[in-house]
Amino acid sequence: MMSARDVEEALKERLLRGAYPRGGALPSVRALAAELGTSPSTVGRAVQELARQGWVTATSRRGAVVRRDLPDGETGVRDAEAAIRRLAVRWRLVGGDRSEFQELVARVADEVFQPAPRTVFLECNPVDLQRGLEQVQRETSVKVEPLLLEEAAAGSGRLGDANVLLTPYFHLAEARELAPDGAQVVPLNFVASQEAMRALVELPADTLVGVLAVDARSRRRLEAIVQQYSVAACLGALLDDPEAAAGLVEAADAILVTNAARLPGHLAARARRLIRVGWALEPGGLGGWRVSAEPSRGAG
Repeated sequence: MMSARDVEEALKERLLRGAYPRGGALPSVRALAAELGTSPSTVGRAVQELARQGWVTATSRRGAVVRRDLPDGETGVRDAEAAIRRLAVRWRLVGGDRSEFQELVARVADEVFQPAPRTVFLECNPVDLQRGLEQVQRETSVKVEPLLLEEAAAGSGRLGDANVLLTPYFHLAEARELAPDGAQVVPLNFVASQEAMRALVELPADTLVGVLAVDARSRRRLEAIVQQYSVAACLGALLDDPEAAAGLVEAADAILVTNAARLPGHLAARARRLIRVGWALEPGGLGGWRVSAEPSRGAG
């Protein structure tokens, strides 16, 4: 069974790494006792000592509340040194030698302080790259670096040491071709933004939607979105075909383009209605990727 001193050290470690938010209440004495495998009285003595040292404040209504101004880092260093010293003494008492203990400490330190995975988000254009990155970063505490597919393909994006590549499903093939050996490629599920879906749903059945896209694959994707969310008819053209693009703008009741598409001014001015499609990371769109993932070199 843990001693009060052991409980005190365990709680300090949790407080230092933020397991219990500052200004928030600690779990109850009984809950901590059950979790740590000791008695409520032992936990109570440990909490009283934490209050004496300025780690928590005892209140009658909320129990022990974590101080917003925890003791300075030197206290943590001293506590860590004391804990290592006690472990070393125990190790020596059971017959372990110095080199074995040093190897054990080094191995544990290597496991705990291993570098975070280098994670890169790939997209094909600056607009979606930035907006997609912001959405992805809100879902994970891992730092994610943005990189254009064009730059990665040109070799200027330093993909060589990346552990994880994140990319929308519609760029999965390119990402897999560019991925360094052993890197994990994680497709993310981006869907049309609510604003775009709402605009399409509300279109009358006799509407003709003209899709203008930068390439054939983007055209197919936008046409599929129209068919999924609207009863309107749909025709498409590519922006690099000026004659077809102009004819489509003249004929269509609404023009659908992506947020990233550079629509020439004369076409935008002639469009009866312009609907721009943004992309939103679907809830759960990170799929099975663990947001606190350790470096993974498994194939994606």
